[in-house]
Amino acid sequence: MPLRLRAMYSLEKGILPLDYRRGFLSLLKEAIKQSNKHMYQRFYSRHHVLKPFTFSVFFPQLRETLSSSQRGLEVGSEAILSFSTWDPNLGVSIYNGLLSISEYPLFDDRLRLKGLSVHRNQVITQKKAIFRTMAPVLINTKGMPDRYLLPGDEGFEEGLEFAIQEVSRAFLKLPEAEVKFRSLFHRRKVVHHYTMCMQGFVGVFELEAPAQVLNLLYYVGLGMRRSQGFGMLRLVQEYNDLNTLSYE
Repeated sequence: MPLRLRAMYSLEKGILPLDYRRGFLSLLKEAIKQSNKHMYQRFYSRHHVLKPFTFSVFFPQLRETLSSSQRGLEVGSEAILSFSTWDPNLGVSIYNGLLSISEYPLFDDRLRLKGLSVHRNQVITQKKAIFRTMAPVLINTKGMPDRYLLPGDEGFEEGLEFAIQEVSRAFLKLPEAEVKFRSLFHRRKVVHHYTMCMQGFVGVFELEAPAQVLNLLYYVGLGMRRSQGFGMLRLVQEYNDLNTLSYE
């Protein structure tokens, strides 16, 4: 079965760079390496391996962005790492790996594990579902991988379809899946990642697709750079045949 988990951490200083996601990605990679070296080699021994997971980071005490000269975030003393995967073996490896890492250096700060829990599995049974973003979604355009699009931009639907077809082929062996996207609310979100500054979007949207595709996106995320801390989704509502709703 797919798996979603949540890890609670404390931080000593509470100051992180704007591209903090790469630090948490380093933690996840170390968790895989400690728990399952063969799996680590499978995912990270070569470039451009499509990975069946996504993650997001939430700071309950996030205050403000520091001055432009400092280029950082005042995140406070708590961090919540949410992780989701379509691959149950990877999920077990991440769980065991994170559990074995009680402390981890994070830039000029230090993480301390306070708790680790597994979420109950959600199963989408219908062809429509409403999702809320837990991390910014990045959709790029064909032939221009560094140009990221927002809902309503020319080429957005094509880029979205490409991203969904890519994971559907890789993890479901589906040659093609018809997908319809409808934004209910969204806003532009500028993110910093390594040396790049990119635009993504956060918000609430409806997706219409085969149920197996919706379930896959729920567990592996939507868009590009999912395994780097983007595109994680939360299921808000699911339509049944009579258009009534069930809540998560």
